Amino acid sequence: MGKKGESKREELARLEEDLAELKATLPEHCYGSRGYIGVHHATPAHWQKIEDIEGRIGQLRAELGAGA
Repeated sequence: MGKKGESKREELARLEEDLAELKATLPEHCYGSRGYIGVHHATPAHWQKIEDIEGRIGQLRAELGAGA
């Protein structure tokens, strides 16, 4: 999943940034002065991207933790 020439630590940092961005763009963050708007929903594809990235982050953390 990493880009060519990217170390595992670099990939982990990039994926953590990507995950934060994906979570920040969830419709639940779209609110006005009254709070959460329940009519907005994230697409299944958006959730799948989040799950995929979280899985890869977990894998990288385990690999980096074992190598330390």
